[in-house]
Amino acid sequence: MCGICGIAGTAGAGRELDESRLRAMTDAILHRGPDERGLHIEPGLALGMRRLSIIDVGGSHQPVANEDATVLAVFNGEIYNYRELRSSLAQRGHRLASDGDGETIVHLYEEHGLEFASRLEGIFAIALWDTRRRRLVLARDQLGVKPLYYSLGPEGLAFASEVKALIAGGLLTPELDPLAAELFLAFGYVPGPRSLFAGVEKLMPASLLVWEGEGAPVQRGYSPEVEGPAPRRPGASWEEDQERLLELLRRATRSQMVSDVPLGSMLSGGLDSSLITALMAEHSAQPVKTFSIGFVEDAAANELGDARAVAERLGTDHHELLTSATEHPELLDEALWHLEEPIADVSFLGFMLLSRLARRSVTVALSGQGADELLGGYRKHQIAALAGGLQRAPAPLRALLAGAGRHAEDGSTLARGLAALATDDPAARLLAMSRVLGPADREQLLAPAFRQAGIEQELVRTITSHLPRGDAGGALAQTLTLDTRMALVDNMLLYFDKMSMAASLEVRVPFLDTELVRFCGQLPDSRRVWLGRRKELLKRASRGLVDAQIINKRKRGFFHAALGAWLRVHRDTLLRTTLLDERALARGQYDADAVAGLLALAGEDGKKSDQRLFCLMLLERWQQLFVDGDGPARRPDAQTLAAA
Repeated sequence: MCGICGIAGTAGAGRELDESRLRAMTDAILHRGPDERGLHIEPGLALGMRRLSIIDVGGSHQPVANEDATVLAVFNGEIYNYRELRSSLAQRGHRLASDGDGETIVHLYEEHGLEFASRLEGIFAIALWDTRRRRLVLARDQLGVKPLYYSLGPEGLAFASEVKALIAGGLLTPELDPLAAELFLAFGYVPGPRSLFAGVEKLMPASLLVWEGEGAPVQRGYSPEVEGPAPRRPGASWEEDQERLLELLRRATRSQMVSDVPLGSMLSGGLDSSLITALMAEHSAQPVKTFSIGFVEDAAANELGDARAVAERLGTDHHELLTSATEHPELLDEALWHLEEPIADVSFLGFMLLSRLARRSVTVALSGQGADELLGGYRKHQIAALAGGLQRAPAPLRALLAGAGRHAEDGSTLARGLAALATDDPAARLLAMSRVLGPADREQLLAPAFRQAGIEQELVRTITSHLPRGDAGGALAQTLTLDTRMALVDNMLLYFDKMSMAASLEVRVPFLDTELVRFCGQLPDSRRVWLGRRKELLKRASRGLVDAQIINKRKRGFFHAALGAWLRVHRDTLLRTTLLDERALARGQYDADAVAGLLALAGEDGKKSDQRLFCLMLLERWQQLFVDGDGPARRPDAQTLAAA
């Protein structure tokens, strides 16, 4: 796991990106790879990387190159099928100089050109330079587990695993993208390809960006072509689907346990991470190292006891941390600096602490992330399944639901659910179930000059752009697709990557294995939500591996219930001083009196007001850190390592 950065097209287009600037870029992402620095500069090109050594620790230095150095690459991530690829490439006459996974990339490009990425099974962000064609190719993994940002400017096409590298290299002056800010306030995260930074975009999952020095770069998608088990048989029984799901998950877990450094499991105490840990225990000769965190304010959702029970049953080497949401007021700024794009879910603070706990013992950890989005784990998936059944209901009943939704408390769970049930439109359904700031909130809280014209149409266009072309299935299938392509990528996977890499920890996600994702996409809706029961297929497949009390317990939000406690404690310090700061008021982006009213209720009236207030505070603090320059150039502990 690493961080990459660089620029192509600098020759004759302004200042060359010299070694000092490239070093500054790699210093800014030192936390992603404290073990080694790699640099390459030639006319018109600069490539940089920081390495966290996982496989072939003593070798596999980057940039990697083919035999005659006409193809170079830096990459962040892991290629899980690298052994099969190495064997195949060697049979075709390629000479590989290392024992690692990265070198397969350049030789695959020699063999298959721009189709190389479709042969890779793993999590990755890649920058490849073809010296003969003077072509820069950026590639991102199928599910978007690893981030990759890019910006086209006077000096060329710049890219980085994190935007702070572009800032450190003098390639970007941070400015807020107002439309992206509106998207953040609506969704609680910024959906790709936009970022909160004006002029910076995220490369979309399963995509390549190709640039040959003239005009705009061209983005194109790719489809994975890795070998795997045969497609799901139509009409398969519950038992057959259970066996197949478990087979694929076992295969994915085993392949993702390949590591030359200590490895463990993020054990929340829920079904998904408990099952991953159980499968790891099957394949491990030593006790699996497990890591859990709980918060004293969050007693209803604290799963430390469940995690401990799972650890005892499996005989793991268990580590846990019980902490308080109020103990770490300084953590927010550090977390925001690493996130770069705020997430309106305080879970990211908990995951940063969990990553630090795990990093004391391991360099790699597996997690259960992705199961909910693939297999229907959220309440909105129950609502979507019900909406699918109601699509055949009489029109008067649909109208009655819509009317009831309008008269329910604005923003309440009831109102959201009724609005979602009353529509056939997937964009409207997702907005109803997931929106943070609605039209009435914008009218009340945002200054007229800050409100973007046509934002409602932009929200719909953004959602629709993430649906596949052609038949997207019924209401549940549509919702799962959108969750996988939007919230999973730009909310959960983003903070999983950024918070873990802030601790120099690699986190892997077996549920997002290519073949497993493909299999889940072929399942009928009833396998995901069955008679209102969420993740039914996974629950049945887990029997015998995970205790029934874990399988059947209600889903609990990780650290979410602690938001109210956090806001109450920090209301008169962090929140008030941020939102009513002179700089914030001078920006004139929101109504100060309306925000003061929300501050008076912080942590007192439940999730609805709390999340809106949290969004506004995060947006303003982001501007102070990045636009105003309050944030550090790099992490404080980077100073002692920058010479590495």
